[in-house]
Amino acid sequence: MKIVWKKIWARKYAPFMCGVFIQTFQSRKGFNISKNKLFVPEGNLYAIYFAGQELKKLISNYTNFLIKFGIKKYAIFYEGKFREFLAWAKNFSQQNFQKLNNKQLDFALSELTEKMLESSEYQFMAFLVTEGLAKEVEEKLMEVEKGWDILSAITTPYKTTLIAKAHLVLLKMVRDKKIDQRSLKNYVEKYAWLSIYEYSDKPWSMGDVLRSLKSIRNAAKELNDLNFGRVKAKKEYLNYLRKIKNRRFRKIVEIVHYFGYLKEMRDDYRRQAYYHLIPFWQEIAKRLNLTLEESNFLISEELIAIFRGKNSDYRSLVKRRMKKFAITLRNGKIKVYSGGKASAKIAKLVEIINPEQKIEGTGASGGLVKGRVKIINHREEFGKFKAGGILVTTMTHPEFLGIMRQAKAIITDEGGITCHAAIVARELGIPCVINTKIATRVLKDGDLVEVDADRGIVKKLK
Repeated sequence: MKIVWKKIWARKYAPFMCGVFIQTFQSRKGFNISKNKLFVPEGNLYAIYFAGQELKKLISNYTNFLIKFGIKKYAIFYEGKFREFLAWAKNFSQQNFQKLNNKQLDFALSELTEKMLESSEYQFMAFLVTEGLAKEVEEKLMEVEKGWDILSAITTPYKTTLIAKAHLVLLKMVRDKKIDQRSLKNYVEKYAWLSIYEYSDKPWSMGDVLRSLKSIRNAAKELNDLNFGRVKAKKEYLNYLRKIKNRRFRKIVEIVHYFGYLKEMRDDYRRQAYYHLIPFWQEIAKRLNLTLEESNFLISEELIAIFRGKNSDYRSLVKRRMKKFAITLRNGKIKVYSGGKASAKIAKLVEIINPEQKIEGTGASGGLVKGRVKIINHREEFGKFKAGGILVTTMTHPEFLGIMRQAKAIITDEGGITCHAAIVARELGIPCVINTKIATRVLKDGDLVEVDADRGIVKKLK
């Protein structure tokens, strides 16, 4: 039977992280039903696909579990799992990795992989809500008057994430004019983990902080708007919740509301955990005579084989893989394709996008503007974005905030009502169209476009 693939997201990840993500939902009772996945390149990124029927079953199982368990109790448990992962990473990083022999390093790598697999499953559970219950709520409310306003209230985080607090600290420093070398140094030391999306990423630097400060136009107004917006959203959410008569739908709305925070919260802990684990990867790289980035172009099973003396030709493999790679999981068995073999495999799997295809999505924050496109998919590309441009990306993340402030409008390939781009765009009052699926592949840098965020339509202008 032919598999119908369902794309979840596209990101810039090296094979090690991809190899972990592709093996999620393999062993946990009730969730061990995802035996087929793909990780394939799309432009400069890599996209993960689930087998459609397996994903549908996962969503159904998780939905039934959440409704039965009760979201208030589960939210505490869910955040607790990320706290546990961070606590483990801090403890794990206390070792002197330089003193470990290859066998001990092999054992440590196996432990890290096991912990990451467990943590990654919880990370993906947020997407099960996004692909399931969030879409159900969205479809229901699109049929009622002021439905998007209600959706906005439902999905506004009920608590402030650590990353959001880091942003508030900068706003207060600007507002109170307390920007000095000591304060900036303390901030960098405390929040160095903000930019860590995978192990080879560079920690948040003084330069990053200064650029972020420069992007702040009116700190007092932004602080006031953020506070007012969240208080207003909570009030509107509670008012709407009280009016829902259908018991099941009320539970679903509550679940979606809680995941408005829980989905964003994941970055608070995993980024810190990855940051604490960097010294381990530095030792791995040194031991293999590779750079930190190169060491992440091998998956866990390959690294373990190298430390056991079963693979000595890994350097040439890394070079091929850095050009292009693809990873498949078919019937629970993982396989990695590198270089030309990856290209051949991809040709059979990746959807061909027609450049003339219409760009339509969901209007997450209203407005009608025109401007020039700039496609930004990773922190390394932030320098090419100019104020007043139209930011086009697969999906925004916390480190995008500085350039989001400067954007005339935001367009994303991915996202639902709980996504980062939707939440931040509403807070900043910037027109935003999410979930276009194809914007980064149809548009090019410099294209003149009209963004109609009220209708969720993007038009290329001549």
